[in-house]
Amino acid sequence: MADVGETRCTVKDEPEIIIIGAGISGLAAADYLSRNGFYNFKILESSSRTGGRIWSINVEGLNGTCKAELGANYIHGIERNPIFQLAEENNLLALLNKNKTLSKRVVFVTEAGEQVPSKTVKEVDWCYGLLMQQCEAFFQCGMQTPIENDSVGGFLDREMERRLAKHDGDDQYIRRLIFKQRLAVEAMISGADNMYEVSLGELGSYEELPGVHYAIPPGFEEVLEVLKRSIPKENFYLNHAVKNIDWQNGVQGSDGTHKSVCVECRNGKKFYADHVICTVPLGYLKSNSRELFHPVLPEEKIEAIQRLEFGTVDKIILEFSEAIPLESDMRKLALLWDNSSIDGQDLSSTWYKHIFSFDAIHENVLLGWISGKAAQYMESLTDDEVIDACMKVLEQFLKKDHIPRPRKIVRTKWHSNEHTKGSYTFIPVGGKVQDIETLAEPLTPPNADKPAVLFAGEACHPSFYSSTHGALLTGQQEAERLVKLYTEHHSDPEPDDDSDDGGLAF
Repeated sequence: MADVGETRCTVKDEPEIIIIGAGISGLAAADYLSRNGFYNFKILESSSRTGGRIWSINVEGLNGTCKAELGANYIHGIERNPIFQLAEENNLLALLNKNKTLSKRVVFVTEAGEQVPSKTVKEVDWCYGLLMQQCEAFFQCGMQTPIENDSVGGFLDREMERRLAKHDGDDQYIRRLIFKQRLAVEAMISGADNMYEVSLGELGSYEELPGVHYAIPPGFEEVLEVLKRSIPKENFYLNHAVKNIDWQNGVQGSDGTHKSVCVECRNGKKFYADHVICTVPLGYLKSNSRELFHPVLPEEKIEAIQRLEFGTVDKIILEFSEAIPLESDMRKLALLWDNSSIDGQDLSSTWYKHIFSFDAIHENVLLGWISGKAAQYMESLTDDEVIDACMKVLEQFLKKDHIPRPRKIVRTKWHSNEHTKGSYTFIPVGGKVQDIETLAEPLTPPNADKPAVLFAGEACHPSFYSSTHGALLTGQQEAERLVKLYTEHHSDPEPDDDSDDGGLAF
């Protein structure tokens, strides 16, 4: 984290700032402003809670209350990751290795309920990992893709089929199923319906931070609580969905002074400010950008928003009254569906065949993963319909005649959520990382010397899009941009300790 004590800042004519969105990006911006002596800001949040797409809930385990995540699940890498740094500095990882869950098995099972030998899985994984490195190299090395506007799915299919040709019979069939399951997981990681949507030439623009992926035992929302410590409670305005941002005409504020921006909420309230930091999700911008801003956004920004994609990743959390029906040493049940015969079929009869795994997150709690169009269809069903389908899947893959129904289901509906309209960003075929840079560019009115609207959020980071650390870093970056506009800096001697922020510059 940036160390505010590194400089003495004298604020000149402290501006009024509105932050739209109380997700991690908006909170990071507010935290940065507060720690630099800027308190004249308001956070307008459309929902009744803070956190955005970070949402930790309680589930009842066999030995007491536990946490489950509806949104962000992992700290993705630890080196140079500000989320990991925040969690570690605030003892949020103290329980990390308590149950040593990483020592438990990931089991790959066919529709017939047969477990695949781990040796076969490892061989396919090794080959798949090498192919993914090749995919990333096209961007990282500036190479042309084999086919113009090629997709990751297309490239992987062609290359994997060449390798599968060395095998035959049941061995080839099982290896192909493992590969297809890996593609489904990759689509979830990317946020796409499938990897044929994801640009091959741009895949390597996303930077994977080194280190393992960690969950936060007390809940991911605890990271937000750390950020909120510096933010005055009276600066939060929940249930204030924004209707319109007038950013170019200039307005007279409630105190009679000239302001650059007027933000009107759906509840009729108006707020006046010198600057707005807009952190609304890309999914919302794709549906509402022309109506949200007045005057309308520059055409190049609108085109960039439309070229980028915002996928859906959902979770199905099943809480049982007794221990879950997995073997005690299993932490994940990977489902090897043969979906070759269902392509193009109505999702009403096939959606559940896109659940690609169940994780044992507690001794009596399972978490199912589903993404893309199948996830969107799942959101339209009743709880009982989803439970029925999950029980059918579990009984089939575990070769059980009957599994007791869960006592509770909690599932996400990120696509149906009017405030998000999806989960996170990916660069599709035809898109470019430059579209992210265009989206992130601040808006400065004609004849003005300071930006009126600044943009932050995971969709605004050119190498960490789709991640929580990308969202946090862009929030800090835009807040820092404003701080620099209004402060005089006086260098202090170098601190004795190592205050390197680990590469913060999302």
